[in-house]
Amino acid sequence: MKKVIELKIDGHRLVVKSEEGEDYIRTVENYLNTKIEEVKENTKAVSTLDLALLAALNITGEVIKTKEMLERLGRRSEDLAKRIDRRTI
Repeated sequence: MKKVIELKIDGHRLVVKSEEGEDYIRTVENYLNTKIEEVKENTKAVSTLDLALLAALNITGEVIKTKEMLERLGRRSEDLAKRIDRRTI
């Protein structure tokens, strides 16, 4: 069942519906606000849209790097599992 949760993103009120728990949504809200604050500290952008887009770019970069790392770890785990299998035969 979807819950309605009111968020405050960079001072703007936003109402969302989500099946996720409120604690999770608050964690996402806090993370996004932190990223927007980081952008504010490191850029001269003043437009809310520009701040949001720059924060989205930073977060997207983090996601891509994390996915690449997980893929490398997955391949490494498979390689190690094959080595173990060869030694136990």
